[in-house]
Amino acid sequence: MTHGEFGPHDGAADRFLDALDRLDTPEIVALGAAGGGVVGTDALDPQVIARAELRLELREIARRAGRLDAVRAIGREVERWAGSAQHWFPAGVAGTSEVAASLGPRLAALSIVLDAAYGVVLADQLRESELTLLLGPWRDLAGDPFGLGDPDEAGGPR
Repeated sequence: MTHGEFGPHDGAADRFLDALDRLDTPEIVALGAAGGGVVGTDALDPQVIARAELRLELREIARRAGRLDAVRAIGREVERWAGSAQHWFPAGVAGTSEVAASLGPRLAALSIVLDAAYGVVLADQLRESELTLLLGPWRDLAGDPFGLGDPDEAGGPR
């Protein structure tokens, strides 16, 4: 088991980030819609509520596991991805490039992408139901980051 920048699940984190960089705009929009409360999902939906409650616990889970630095590292990579479509234009000039147009969907998908990223880093610290909640929309769209890697990296539920 390697312990790189993203903790013991470094390989899965690398696969996650590679897949993130390959997402096209319709896939990013689908992730945003899966996030709940933003587009397409009622904020009172039980899954949306459960996801919000779990998000509040993730920092403590990461702290107890000694993975705050790993969570911060993958968070920085997701932040880079979310902001990579930003282009600065002079006042009064609208950006028209396809890359600039993808900024909105990336920001809308940010919470669901961060959920998946944190789920990858903390996989072995989460219950199976928690991991499914965090990674479910990502797995449906981009596949399981643990699907192709080292079996020692699978990170079973706590």
